[in-house]
Amino acid sequence: MGVTLYSALKNLAPGNAVSLYIIDGGIREQNRRRLTEVLDMQHVQVQLEWVEPNLSRLNGLKPAAWNTQATYLRLLIPELLPEDCQQAIYLDSDLVVEKDLGQLWDEATDDFPVYGVPNFDPPSFGYKVEKNPIYASFGLSPDTPFCNTGMLLMNLKRWRAERIAAKALDVARKVSLPEGDQDAINIVVAGAWGLLDPKWNVQLSGVEAYGRFLKRFSDLSELETQKTCAELLRDPYIIHFTLRIKPWHFICREPARGRFFYYLKESHWFPDIGNMTSLVEHTWKRQNEHDPWMKQLYVAKQDLKTLIPPGEKIILVDDSTWFSEVVDGWDTFPFLEQHGQYWGPPADDKVAITEFERMRESGVKFIVFAWPAFWWLDHYVDFHDYLSSKFRCLLKNSRLVAFDLR
Repeated sequence: MGVTLYSALKNLAPGNAVSLYIIDGGIREQNRRRLTEVLDMQHVQVQLEWVEPNLSRLNGLKPAAWNTQATYLRLLIPELLPEDCQQAIYLDSDLVVEKDLGQLWDEATDDFPVYGVPNFDPPSFGYKVEKNPIYASFGLSPDTPFCNTGMLLMNLKRWRAERIAAKALDVARKVSLPEGDQDAINIVVAGAWGLLDPKWNVQLSGVEAYGRFLKRFSDLSELETQKTCAELLRDPYIIHFTLRIKPWHFICREPARGRFFYYLKESHWFPDIGNMTSLVEHTWKRQNEHDPWMKQLYVAKQDLKTLIPPGEKIILVDDSTWFSEVVDGWDTFPFLEQHGQYWGPPADDKVAITEFERMRESGVKFIVFAWPAFWWLDHYVDFHDYLSSKFRCLLKNSRLVAFDLR
């Protein structure tokens, strides 16, 4: 959130006055103080307001699988902000703003209750229906835009008058929606979106898919489509890290993460760290503390670094649960595998041993069991005994069991 807000304010034209409302769904007091310091700008006048919503309003709402219930709070913006506030820009916390939001503000008219950018994948309800027939029950035309709600330019007067929030909450309570509040907003707003230049919400995980949609449904040639997508990445107005892996996660390899760390450094969020490499490492370690799964992955990677030289061939038994970036320093093979792809667990111990020996003969030097696959060691008893009797166990802890096959 700090980087999103700092980058938004940093890129505003000098002399602007901004009312900044932070919807607090549980921000720690330490981070409140830090945000207040970081957002104290010299070139713009910022009036910072902390808004504490009544979270009971969210009872009974099911969030999307990758989000929390707090994502529904954006629906409450019209009632949380003062009645005389007629317009607002909503920003998710996984954005980096590269353009003056004053230019976005000026896009608004009374013609639409909300402006947004179509979801890059998919951009319309027709494709949603193909993936999940539940969307067909709402009777929307296949070409109805489906917008990403990570950035919204909202006409609060119309939201209040048309009861958009109440209707969206009602839909979300009645139907289990795969994308939670994003689905609910799009179903209620339907064809009434004001559509913005895609640069105002460049959804990094969907740029390639966006190119495929352009190629299929526009008059652009393949070369023009490639140029359009390249331009989105070259000059985004807002960068949206739409994957579960964010730039503050140590396994993020998205090139645009550099922009996140640029603004983090500029903001002096960690005032005692001036070196970029140290800042990145410190951020990864700090953020891992708030995500037990990511922390476990981070520490497991440190274990591997101390045990196995970079570039070595490794069999990784992880039930296909690890992100490939965790082991990007080694030549890693899943187990079982066919043509380099994970092929599921073996039928029995004999199959496990046979496939293991085949891979060992191909030059694999280590086998590592990650904690999600520890059940293998109990289930495939003969295979476990085979490894233990023939090869040295390098490590056995709560994260990894590793054998040296050399």
